[in-house]
Amino acid sequence: MKIKIFSMFVILSNLLFGQTKIEIQKLEDLTKIYGVVRYFHPSNESAKLNWDLFTVYAVEEVLKTNNQKEFESKIKELFLPIAPSITFENEKFDWDKKNTKPVYWINFGLASGSKSDFYKRKRNIQDSIKIRLDNVSAPIDIYNLQLANNFKINIPLIVYEKNGQTLPVGNIEKYANLKPKAFDNHNAISNLIIMWCGLRHFYPYQDEITLDWDKILKEGIENTYKNKTQEENFFTLRKFSHYFKDGHMSISYPKYFQTNSYSPLIKLKYLKNTQKLVISDLLLPIDNLKKGTIISSINNEKPNKIIDSLKNYFSGSEQYTTHNALGEILKGKENSMISFTLENGKKVDVKRDVLTYKNPDFFNKDNKDEIKELSDSILYINLQNLTQSVLNQNLGKMKTFKKIIIDLRGYPKRRENSWTVLGNTYFYDRKNVKFIITPKIQNPFYENITYTDYSGWDIKKNQELNAKIVLLVYEGNASFQESIPQFLRGNNYVTIVGRATAGANGGRNDVSLLNGMSYSFTGQKVRNSDGSIFHTIGVKPDIIVEDTIEDIKNGKDTFIEKAMEYLTKK
Repeated sequence: MKIKIFSMFVILSNLLFGQTKIEIQKLEDLTKIYGVVRYFHPSNESAKLNWDLFTVYAVEEVLKTNNQKEFESKIKELFLPIAPSITFENEKFDWDKKNTKPVYWINFGLASGSKSDFYKRKRNIQDSIKIRLDNVSAPIDIYNLQLANNFKINIPLIVYEKNGQTLPVGNIEKYANLKPKAFDNHNAISNLIIMWCGLRHFYPYQDEITLDWDKILKEGIENTYKNKTQEENFFTLRKFSHYFKDGHMSISYPKYFQTNSYSPLIKLKYLKNTQKLVISDLLLPIDNLKKGTIISSINNEKPNKIIDSLKNYFSGSEQYTTHNALGEILKGKENSMISFTLENGKKVDVKRDVLTYKNPDFFNKDNKDEIKELSDSILYINLQNLTQSVLNQNLGKMKTFKKIIIDLRGYPKRRENSWTVLGNTYFYDRKNVKFIITPKIQNPFYENITYTDYSGWDIKKNQELNAKIVLLVYEGNASFQESIPQFLRGNNYVTIVGRATAGANGGRNDVSLLNGMSYSFTGQKVRNSDGSIFHTIGVKPDIIVEDTIEDIKNGKDTFIEKAMEYLTKK
């Protein structure tokens, strides 16, 4: 009897596994068709459709099919109303081009579903949207998509219009009443489909890193297939983002962060060379804890193992994912407890009782200085804190110093425009530094890509500081914080002191997902001014700094100490 029960269990498991495998394959094929039609087929119907809501409906419908024949029939039923000129197998659509004009998409990055004003798309004659792309060639006429089980679909990338109507005329009335639904497994899968398609067709660094897109899609669908809650989907998508090594990439799910961003008022540093986790600051006294205290375990787990685990939920370079993991290591739910084991064996329990994002001055800043004289000859400028009013008061004074430290270990103070004023006053573009380009994406799957010319910051004023200047950077610098050192180094203005930056630059794009979620990624490509690869590498310092426990214990800033040492040496 036991043998029969076991045999039936094995047979049932194999059947369920086989059925799931078939469903995964159908969803993979749906994803590939969806991406090409959504982003590259230029019918009026495609341009008008609410694609996000359609995604969920399409997933539901495809999962109802029982075999390949039903799947192929369902694909036709789903997509022909949107793209009535698509054909199957070796069939070709017979266009009547008399008195018509060709229509195709022009893509300035990923604009469909984007929240970012910078990225735009238009059809070459249909839409009155200004696109800053010159000399854009037309796409190929038809994209032939070869899917599983020899299923072939031919999707026109150029259609023809007469009197403002693309031909042939489709009918998407059946999709007009689609409504958002409460989160379920179909939404989870749809979020993965939307994200994979956006990245597959528009991610600009895919020719600089190795990506097995089919494997990524398969694993992504398999994992989201198991998601039962939105929080599970959030973590699945975060882990999915890790493939792309893009420091701009993140998943937004506000509900999670609102309830899981509590921390004790403790700042940590991870000393890479010794793999030690050290307390660098406390806002309030805690028994047995002080600056320089080494933590050997958190909740009985080694810090390096926790950091390695957390890094899997971030995208970006090695240095940037480590930085972001360190920022998460103490976070959790309000009033939950953390147990530290110290290097001396003592145990200390602390409470997560403050919201980290409501205490940015403590968690994100090394000091409160804007401009400070460190000695008679060295002026310190902290761009993170610098207000425009203080800068304006000190612009003339800066010219009297022969040695200057500019601290970029933090985002320049928002809404103050202080870097722009400083750059326009003293750092003109004397070497014509260029480092950023935008891909012209006319065809699916990042094929036949061309790019705009490289651009940079065209700062004209010819006024300079007669000073030896050090710029401080670290692994937390990303995006605009990396453009500044790229520009200054390319123009030979500074010696860079610190650690390699994130290697995550090029205008960020935020794209909507379902149920209030979204994802972000890098929409443009950045290279170093000499043309070398920048992505995941970052800006490398001329002088490397590693924090020391002694400096932490004594309240010294190792970066500033190293900069002063360099500036004062003969």
